[in-house]
Amino acid sequence: MAMDLLSDALSMVRLTGAVLFRVEVNGSWCVSAAPMLEDFAPALPPGTNHLVVFHVLLSGECVLRCPPGPWRPARPGDALVLPHGQLHEFGDHRGDNPQSFRALMRNRSPLDLRQLRFDTGNGPHTEVLCGFLGCDRRAFAPLFSALPAMFVTSLGEGAQPLIRYSVDEVLGDAPGVQSLRVRLAELMFVEALRGYIRALPPDATGWLAGLRDPLVGRALRLMHETPRVDWTVESLSERAACSRSLLAERFKMVIGEAPMHYLTRLRMHHAARRLGDSGRSLEAIADEVGYASPAAFQRAFKRCFGVPPGAWRREARERPH
Repeated sequence: MAMDLLSDALSMVRLTGAVLFRVEVNGSWCVSAAPMLEDFAPALPPGTNHLVVFHVLLSGECVLRCPPGPWRPARPGDALVLPHGQLHEFGDHRGDNPQSFRALMRNRSPLDLRQLRFDTGNGPHTEVLCGFLGCDRRAFAPLFSALPAMFVTSLGEGAQPLIRYSVDEVLGDAPGVQSLRVRLAELMFVEALRGYIRALPPDATGWLAGLRDPLVGRALRLMHETPRVDWTVESLSERAACSRSLLAERFKMVIGEAPMHYLTRLRMHHAARRLGDSGRSLEAIADEVGYASPAAFQRAFKRCFGVPPGAWRREARERPH
C-alpha cells in the first residue's frame, strides 16, 4: 500500500529530465556544489521548477553535509540524497576549504559531462555517480515537506545491477540514452526513498511516515484513490474500521493537519495538473476534483497556491517549450 501511494505522489511531481555523470578522483578531495536549475534547463521539460540531487558512492570513501550541518559518512553502495537540491559539500575528508565544483568543471556545461577525472596526488581512489533529476515540486508539496535537507541510505544489493548498468551503459551516447538516464535516475531516487522510509523511527511524523502507519495509510489510500468522492471524517473512519475521533487524532499527529484539510490540498494538486495539461474549462475541472461550485473551487485553489486557477493556467501556457 505504501509504495502505491508513493508512486501516486511521484507521478504528480513528474520526475523527468535527468543528468548523470561519473566522477573519479585519485587522491584526497573535497568539493562544494550549488546546483542551479538554469544550468540544466536545456535537458529539462517545461514546468520543471526543482532539482533533486543525489550521489551514489561507487567506491572509496565519502562524507557529505549541507553547511553548517554535520558531516554524514557513506559507504560504497550508499545514495547521498539532497531532495531540496541545495548547497552541499562532499569529499573523502572533512575539508576546511572545499573546492568549487563549478570551477573544477572549467566552464563546461553539466549537460556535456559523462565522466570527470581528477588526480590530486597520493590518496584513495573514489568513484561517484552524480545525478540531477528534474520535477515539479509544487505539484505535491507534502512529499518534499516530509524530506530532510539530506539523507544517506543504502541502495541495497538488489540495486547493484541497476547501478552497474547506469555506469556501463547510460553514460555513453547510444541511441535512446537520454530516455534511459531519466528512467534510471528515477529508479535510483525511488529506491533511496524506500530505504529512507524503512529507516524512519517508530515515532516519526510526516507524509512518508503516514504511508507505513496502518490507520493513516488506509485513510490516505482512500483519498488518493478517489479524491473526487465527498469524503468526511465519518466516512473515512468507517472505511478504515476505526472511530472518528481516533482517525482525526492519529491523522493530525502523523500528517500534521486534519484529514479534510489534506483532502482539499490533494484535490488542488490534481486540479493544478489538469490546468496545465488540458484545455478543459474551470467548471469541468472543478467537477472532476469534487467541487459542484466553480466559485468554491476557485477560492480553494487560490488559498492553496496563492493565485486563481485562471492565472495558474496562463502561467503554465507561458512557460517556454
